[in-house]
Amino acid sequence: MYKNKVWAFNTDYSSFLYCRFILIDLISRFPVNQSEAINLMNYFWRNVGEVIEGDMVYHGIPEFWSCEMYWGNNSFWWKKGEERIKYSQTELKPLRSDKETKYELWEPHINYSTDFIDDYVFAENKEIKELIDNQLMIGQYWKKWEVSAPNYRAALQAFYHYKGWGEYQEER
Repeated sequence: MYKNKVWAFNTDYSSFLYCRFILIDLISRFPVNQSEAINLMNYFWRNVGEVIEGDMVYHGIPEFWSCEMYWGNNSFWWKKGEERIKYSQTELKPLRSDKETKYELWEPHINYSTDFIDDYVFAENKEIKELIDNQLMIGQYWKKWEVSAPNYRAALQAFYHYKGWGEYQEER
């Protein structure tokens, strides 16, 4: 198991990173701060003793889990517009307001013989220091790239293009 002071459940290292991706999606997509997002994650998985690689949680991408945690698992958050009305669903709590924001890609200094290579952080620049303070970026990281975007979705589209990963598609 990987020891951390953030999650109320145990993780291995890859699950720690996976949970960090969920946290970053929560704080980037919704109007919550890191402390609120950490509490939301810990509450949502309060009855889970551990999250380890290969668990069922891996069947949902971080965006899925952040939407489930923020809107609730009975909210049918994936239904939009007329479909929500058709099924008598109430309006959802809002997303974070669109406003030009700088997002940064931080990558760790890697020892390729011992370190995980898939570790990176892509978040709003104002969140980076708090991620470090919360011990969610362990070791030495350096800023590799940045982009300004009106919202997290647009930032992720630019990020996917930068990484050569193809087009970013929303979960919905």
